[in-house]
Amino acid sequence: MTTVPLDSHKYLVHIPLDHCYGKSKQSRVKKTFTPSTKVTLAVHGGLLVSVVIFAAQQHFGSTLRSYNHPDTFNIETVFLRPAIAGKAVVTIRDVQLGKKISTIHFTLTQNQREIIVGYASNTNLNSEKGISYPIPNILTPEPAPVDLEKLADGLDPHWVGYTIPWHPDSFFKPITHFKFFSPIHALPQKNVTDVWMKFISAEEKFTNEMLGSVADHWHRMVENYCPKSAWNNVQLPMNALRAATEGSQFQGNATSYWYPTLSMHLEIKKSLPSRGVQWLFLRARSTEIKNGRFDAEITILDEKLELVALSHQVCFVVDVSQIVTEKRLHKDGKL
Repeated sequence: MTTVPLDSHKYLVHIPLDHCYGKSKQSRVKKTFTPSTKVTLAVHGGLLVSVVIFAAQQHFGSTLRSYNHPDTFNIETVFLRPAIAGKAVVTIRDVQLGKKISTIHFTLTQNQREIIVGYASNTNLNSEKGISYPIPNILTPEPAPVDLEKLADGLDPHWVGYTIPWHPDSFFKPITHFKFFSPIHALPQKNVTDVWMKFISAEEKFTNEMLGSVADHWHRMVENYCPKSAWNNVQLPMNALRAATEGSQFQGNATSYWYPTLSMHLEIKKSLPSRGVQWLFLRARSTEIKNGRFDAEITILDEKLELVALSHQVCFVVDVSQIVTEKRLHKDGKL
């Protein structure tokens, strides 16, 4: 992802189509419902957060370079309406510039309409000093044990890997860039889901700027309450194991729901290597799923099981059979 400065406080970015949810072919169905409408070709919300992080870090590396705050560590985002593939502009307003921490306000716009707004705070993660105490057992229950070398070869006895095939008519294009690994034995709690993930391409690795996108990829706890869902904690590993045994490709497209994000808070706890890391672990937990809305608490760990980031999100449960055309999305800009 690259951002192009338009002036000292505006940055242009191009959002690719393959990071959009929805089908590429237009549909004539215009059925709507409350509180949300399923839209075609809506940009993955987490990617927009990553876009802002890229812009913020470029801003602190140029306009605000003298403050030596290269790392975005705290970002609060409110999603006002869906974004579409194409050009977007991030506009930054300097709010509080300090010795240790600086805070900016950001607005991402398309076609002169506000898409997301929020605040981001930057610091220098590598020079931070202060009181520190280790907190053991941050995940309860503990995730299944893992050997990442065996996992990469599909030989870890506790996890099974799968990819989601890319297709222009697939609704879930944003997750086709990754290979996911789920525990073979499901957690007893339906409101919790675990996953290891890596890029399909060996050349791509996870960096701090990508954590907004990562945090928004795997909060599918609702599926665990749907016994026939191919995405739940029981059916997903069974289907993936069956596909591996048969030598076929796992087909994980069958789901009735999409989970657009209303708001996201992301706190980045550590600086990943500039070259990136190959693996990240995600645990998603929900406290309540009610009236088509749920909370998602996301914990992200690195290859050493060290805490990388925490995220809290408010999400809708949207029936994917309800769609509007891309033309209407341009016109109404409503979720």
